[in-house]
Amino acid sequence: MYENKPMKAREREEPDAQLGALLQQVREEGGAIADVRSPGEFAKGAIVGAVNIPLFSNGERAEIGTLYKMVGREQAIGKGLDFLGTRLAEFVRAFEPYKDGRLLIYCARGGMRSSAVVGLLGAFGHNAAQLPGGYKAFRNYALSCFEWRLPPRLIVIHGQTGVGKTEILKRLSNSLDLEECAQHRSSVFGAIGLTPRTQQQFDAHLLAALEGLDMGLPVWVEGESRKIGSVVMPDALRKAMNRAACVLVTAPLKIRVNRIAAEYGLPGEDIAAQWKTALHALAPILGKSAVADMTARVDRGDHAPVVERLLLDYYDPRYAHAMRNYRYAFTVSSENLDQAAVSLSVFAQGGQAGPGRSASSIPDSSIPGPSNSGIAG
Repeated sequence: MYENKPMKAREREEPDAQLGALLQQVREEGGAIADVRSPGEFAKGAIVGAVNIPLFSNGERAEIGTLYKMVGREQAIGKGLDFLGTRLAEFVRAFEPYKDGRLLIYCARGGMRSSAVVGLLGAFGHNAAQLPGGYKAFRNYALSCFEWRLPPRLIVIHGQTGVGKTEILKRLSNSLDLEECAQHRSSVFGAIGLTPRTQQQFDAHLLAALEGLDMGLPVWVEGESRKIGSVVMPDALRKAMNRAACVLVTAPLKIRVNRIAAEYGLPGEDIAAQWKTALHALAPILGKSAVADMTARVDRGDHAPVVERLLLDYYDPRYAHAMRNYRYAFTVSSENLDQAAVSLSVFAQGGQAGPGRSASSIPDSSIPGPSNSGIAG
């Protein structure tokens, strides 16, 4: 059976247990979490599931902040009251859908904005409370969890581009989908058809995903590089994945090409433009002539030959080089994705490999994790 090596000493303090318990309690009671920061602050990152009911607009917040720095606190508060005075009733009505339940309010640091809103809502009969420390406290909590509350037993799924790693991951119970958290497939083509998340958004969704796992059971995760698009995986998680057992998923080239073409070959000018941008980024490697030919095929909606050429000339050689020293605890074919997921589940439970599958040695944990440079899982 596979075994993960122990973690090294942690750098951060333990997560704030009271903050975590408060968030969990509000969710279990069916309550709501309201973020009263400006839309711009909310867009950078927020607690998963929070609704944004901004006390001030982006411009209003900027003007108040300038007054606070240049003139003083009283003048800034006065300007805030001026802004809110014209739409106070509208602001309070925005909270009406949450009046029958518990309401947790937060701002940037648990300061004046959330405090004022809690007082205001209390006057209108809401069961509202302030999140101590605000969003900053939540961020610190999340970053601490990434060191202290990671799965003790990981199994990392590897395989060439298009073998269906992500689809298998979705079929496995107790799995952690990092690409879903990032809304990016971890390659130059990884943002096609998606809206990638910011680092703070990624961290918040990663925390939510971790909180939904059973830490007493093995946790499945797809092999990724340190960066997934523009976001960076927590260092402790990356190191834990490098120490973990590895399994290999395989599939014939034709199946891989068809899967990728089906996932990425979506209609629409925006999608085609994303394809062409990604292809032009590879021109220094593949050559201008090759990229021009592939771009023309994309314009015609003929994606399969483009995918096959990318696999044979670019992604497969890179993947083979990155994985050349890896050993795997288990190997499975993904021609049938459902059957592959069942075989992996049996392996995780300590069962024997069935027909078409093989078990081999535990991976050498001293070898660093590879870069997942493929188009898709």
